[in-house]
Amino acid sequence: MRFVSFIGKRLVTMLSMVPGVNVCFSEQIPDYLQIYEKEWGHERSRHSRLSVDGNGEPLPWFTYPAIEYIQQLDLSDRVVFEWGSGNSSLFFADRVKQITSVESNKDWFETISKKKKDNQTLVYVEEGDNYPAYISKTKALYDIIIIDGKQRANCAAEAIKHIKSDGLIILDNSDRHPDISSRLRKKDLLQVDMHGLGPVNNYTWTTTFFFMRSYRFRAKTIQPVIPLGGGF
Repeated sequence: MRFVSFIGKRLVTMLSMVPGVNVCFSEQIPDYLQIYEKEWGHERSRHSRLSVDGNGEPLPWFTYPAIEYIQQLDLSDRVVFEWGSGNSSLFFADRVKQITSVESNKDWFETISKKKKDNQTLVYVEEGDNYPAYISKTKALYDIIIIDGKQRANCAAEAIKHIKSDGLIILDNSDRHPDISSRLRKKDLLQVDMHGLGPVNNYTWTTTFFFMRSYRFRAKTIQPVIPLGGGF
């Protein structure tokens, strides 16, 4: 039986090399699920309803392709501002020089405050004019601005005023906000859409990077790195 199984696999492998022949290797399916469910930690995040990886470490609630891109970068001297806080705040706090997070949900603010890092400023601001405008009170420019909370159109308008000339604006759930994407493109930012699966959810969505034209972030080592679950 082992000999027959071996011959069968070799035959299927040979057929897969023939142009126009599509072959599905059923034994590979568990490998794909292993990468997704275990290595990326989707099973853990789905059950806990928290954006975490396979080890329980915090991840931004972005698509996995977006997260993987960010993980390549050396952000040690970068300053971040975000609308919407949570595990993304903890993820970036471990990587950047300083992060300011604005949260509009009082209960969630109280929860995430207990985990706040030393290099994180966490501010509670109710929805309204003060929420998108809070960034102007900081009187600073930022390397990365994340739009992942309320009033995203107004936040995007403020982000343009406070992003550095070589910075990056991140708009999560951009597939729901094509109007915002259009406005940012019209400001001459370069749009790169990261479609895919991500933590917690059982559906795909889009996290979009808007690069300033002078964007020059350094990689930690090589770029691109071998992706999670990848290899030769």
